[in-house]
Amino acid sequence: MRYAIGIDLGGTNIAAGIVTEDYKLLEKGSVPTKAQRPWQEVAADMARLAMELVEKAGLSRADCAGIGVGSPGICNGDTGEVVYSNNLYWDDVPLCPTLTRLTGLPCRLSNDANCAALGEVVAGAAKGCKTAVLLTLGTGVGGGVVIDGKIYEGQASAGAELGHCTLISGGVECTCGRRGCIESYASATALIRQASEAAAAHPESLLNKERITAKSVYDAMRAGDDAAKAVVAQYEEYLGEAIVDMVNIFRPEMLLLGGGISGEGKALTDPMNEYVKAHCFGGDKSFVTRVDTATLGNKAGIIGAAALCLSAPAAMPLKLAPAFKDYLWGGERLKSEYGKHTRLSPLAESWELSCHKDGPSTIVNGPDAGRTLAEYAARHPACVGTRHTDGVFPVLIKLIDAARPLSVQVHPDDAYAQRVEGEPGKTEMWYVVDAQPGAQLYYGFQRELTREEAARRIADGTLTDVLNAVPVKAGDVFFIDAGTVHAIGAGILIAEIQQNSNTTYRVFDYGRLGADGKPRALHVEKALDVARLCPPERPAGPMGKPEQNGDCTSTLLAKCGYFTARLLDVAGSAPLCADGESFHSLLCLSGSGAVICGGGAVPFAKGDSLFLPAGLGAYTIAGRAQLVLTTL
Repeated sequence: MRYAIGIDLGGTNIAAGIVTEDYKLLEKGSVPTKAQRPWQEVAADMARLAMELVEKAGLSRADCAGIGVGSPGICNGDTGEVVYSNNLYWDDVPLCPTLTRLTGLPCRLSNDANCAALGEVVAGAAKGCKTAVLLTLGTGVGGGVVIDGKIYEGQASAGAELGHCTLISGGVECTCGRRGCIESYASATALIRQASEAAAAHPESLLNKERITAKSVYDAMRAGDDAAKAVVAQYEEYLGEAIVDMVNIFRPEMLLLGGGISGEGKALTDPMNEYVKAHCFGGDKSFVTRVDTATLGNKAGIIGAAALCLSAPAAMPLKLAPAFKDYLWGGERLKSEYGKHTRLSPLAESWELSCHKDGPSTIVNGPDAGRTLAEYAARHPACVGTRHTDGVFPVLIKLIDAARPLSVQVHPDDAYAQRVEGEPGKTEMWYVVDAQPGAQLYYGFQRELTREEAARRIADGTLTDVLNAVPVKAGDVFFIDAGTVHAIGAGILIAEIQQNSNTTYRVFDYGRLGADGKPRALHVEKALDVARLCPPERPAGPMGKPEQNGDCTSTLLAKCGYFTARLLDVAGSAPLCADGESFHSLLCLSGSGAVICGGGAVPFAKGDSLFLPAGLGAYTIAGRAQLVLTTL
């Protein structure tokens, strides 16, 4: 049995519940919102209430598909942000990433009226319908649209504000600042205003006998009060026109009315059905939408919010197939030892996690199998995480097998690369997976050089005399800032984490010939423009010390503005969490195991690469393995 937590976030109360996969409400609770305090405190209360209900229901996080939230205002379901909510005094609040960080559970978000509509479709009056529209008639007029069983939200999740469609051009001013909105004429507030105006004009009316509410207006109408009859007739005409517009646009199977006025039941829906039949386009020739009342009441938002998670495919890690490169210096170890299947020979690099146009990796499991990671990221932009905002996937992860030495190279920084090459610069990190005895690499210079001396040594072939040659062994770490001159030597196998760039300036190539029999091109002028002609600023080695946490030893390899890389040595199980701030990339260097998440498991072995989308939530690495974990 799958479960999800549904949260109906209101300006007054936070209501939440545990919902089963057949949309039964298992547990329910609420706490005051206290909306004028900082949003972080509201989010903390939401997380606390959710986890209390999980415990009360006798469940664990592993039993839960996630947390669904219905919030007032404009909600971006892709990023999990509440973009704007006047009820909560919120602007650009990263609600889902925050709840995932606090609970370890994936989180989905939509407008509260949308969630109420979805709740009625999966468990209420519109159960079994593929298309339905909900209008909530309360202080304002909320709207939710379900098409083919899914919430319709429009671009950036800002659509379906049905209450703010124009009913009467230039009419009564609405709370949104426009005039003549449906909300200004068909809400409970509007009915009370209309009745108050009638009461002032008719002192003898029953409308003056008590405080005017939507119910008291209908009660007076039923008692035969002429002024009340006129008010109700005019109100129902306004509402009828609004409903006819919704029917003509969507032609849903059902249109449901919720909110306080819907408590009038058939006294409201019978005249609405007659009005729709008489006024909708083709009403005497084709299917006519039935108008009815919503039945779930305040449970609709909770159940609909939970359905955001229960109706979606279970979140899962994505296993990736790499792109391959057969540069002339490569070897055969990636095929013989790491299970890479390709006819290319030699095999120099496998691009294990890549959205670069020169070699994207491909998803091999789940519903997105066959798509490139770049296609997946374009369809699901929130998978990258909120720490990254410029729209270009930020990193590229490789395995590199150097059977022969690589050319001496240098990479530009962002400013130079964008100006000259039109892509990001290239800062990278090397983790030495294996090295043959006597292997070495070049890492900066032994001493400071002038541009003139560097150019002369490139020309006369003596550049390597002043490069900083470093003997290497398995486990060594090198952070290669943009501008650092470098070269991987023969007999070294490396895991490389780098910016998502393929811009490399070749400085020196030992006089080698390419496949065409000609010397490979050098990029001397560009290289000298960007190179730091001095010893490296950073010493070799990891940036952190090993930290033991249960069955896992974690070592910070490198941390910079582009990526963070850790070495994980797992001997049992290691609980982790991919919150909304960053994806998690796992590259297995040795051993085997499985990533357990959402009730399922994705196995991995030496050489495998897995991508865990941001917001995936809690997961566990089980097995005996050494992996590189990369995040933003």
